[in-house]
Amino acid sequence: MAAASPAPGTGPDSDGVQLTVWKPFLVRAVVSAVFGLVTIFWRDPSTLVMSLAGGLYLLLNGGAYLWTHRMAHWGPRFRLLTEIGGGLLLGAGIASLVFLDDRSFAFAGAVALAVAGAAELVRGLAVRGHVAARDLVTAGVVGLATGAILPFVEELGAHALLGVTGGGALLTAVVLGIAALGYRHDSALSAPSVSGAQGEPDPVN
Repeated sequence: MAAASPAPGTGPDSDGVQLTVWKPFLVRAVVSAVFGLVTIFWRDPSTLVMSLAGGLYLLLNGGAYLWTHRMAHWGPRFRLLTEIGGGLLLGAGIASLVFLDDRSFAFAGAVALAVAGAAELVRGLAVRGHVAARDLVTAGVVGLATGAILPFVEELGAHALLGVTGGGALLTAVVLGIAALGYRHDSALSAPSVSGAQGEPDPVN
């Protein structure tokens, strides 16, 4: 009987998976952290500031999101769903930069964040054997919750919209930043032993 194939992200090639995953995770963490800090220190943002900052965040986050989920390590399942989520993030960013009003940011951002978060949650649950599955689930829950809250604070104006979106961005930054640095550290520690093992001569039978 043939042995069952290991789950993605586990087994002898898990270090290579970690080495690849940490890069898009870190980019998403940096983008989210910068945006979150802007929302904290900009005390009285106008609608223009919200649309520009929020639109750029959604655009950059959408690009990094697509980079994350186009990697082969996740497998083919739910690829279309994550592609839709990333596309919606890009579209919401463009809409925010074009229309420059509270309603566009609130509802376009809500749909994009909720769908992208749900897609990430579903994929994380589907690849539970993957080293980063828990991080996908956590980031997905944060995105889904942020998108669900946005329409309810639209009437409160730019400050509230940025506060909700920035809060979700900071949570995402913490989760993915810690994960990225942890994966980078683990893969760096295992690199010498892996390269040394590859350089050993094959035993003579």
